[in-house]
Amino acid sequence: MTDLLTVDDVHVSYGDMEVIRDANLSVPEGEVVSIVGANGAGKTTLLDTVSGVKDIDSGDIEFEGESVVGYEPYERIDKGLAYVPERHRVFPEMTVAENLRTAMIPASDVDESAQLDRVFDLFPILSERQSQVASTMSGGQQQMLAIAQGLVIDPDLIMFDEPTLGLAPKIVEDIRDTISEISESGVTVLVADEQIEFAKHVSDRMYLMRKNTLNYLGERGEFEDAYQETVDNVFA
Repeated sequence: MTDLLTVDDVHVSYGDMEVIRDANLSVPEGEVVSIVGANGAGKTTLLDTVSGVKDIDSGDIEFEGESVVGYEPYERIDKGLAYVPERHRVFPEMTVAENLRTAMIPASDVDESAQLDRVFDLFPILSERQSQVASTMSGGQQQMLAIAQGLVIDPDLIMFDEPTLGLAPKIVEDIRDTISEISESGVTVLVADEQIEFAKHVSDRMYLMRKNTLNYLGERGEFEDAYQETVDNVFA
């Protein structure tokens, strides 16, 4: 299977502090790949780096067979790489419809009407609340809107950073189902989350970020034992 995204020997730092060390990651086309790890392990920095928000010190990032190092975030969006940051970062004073239309601006070749229909089919509540101001919505509804913002650019790959953060268990289940639906629609998914149980349910393969280092745990059927072995070694 072709790798849609590859991260090769990537190092990232903030000043003199090394945050990511020698990271290697492959995301095969059509799969859901998860990165699990504790808060502060470097998951967000890695996704920020892939999206272009954070520069790398060394290494390479390829998307669809082309290096995107040096590309601005909006250029990566235009290539089909979407990013949904943690804590549902919507535009709080804009309506649902305004949020979605604004999210489409960096994507140069998107059918606005078709993409709005697509996300409204996935999230009917957003269709019902197109004129509602985002700041008046619940946390779960804002997370749905944030996911929809990523989807309206018609991405080939969408990345989610901590999509379950601060959400009630029922909403976490809804987000899990949504990610599965997105994958089934043909979009490749990379998700970073602290919740191992959540990641286990959605993933085709999994990585563990620990102490700024990325470790491959294997494919479905392998990664649960590999994760437990790693935990046992840490606390042995």
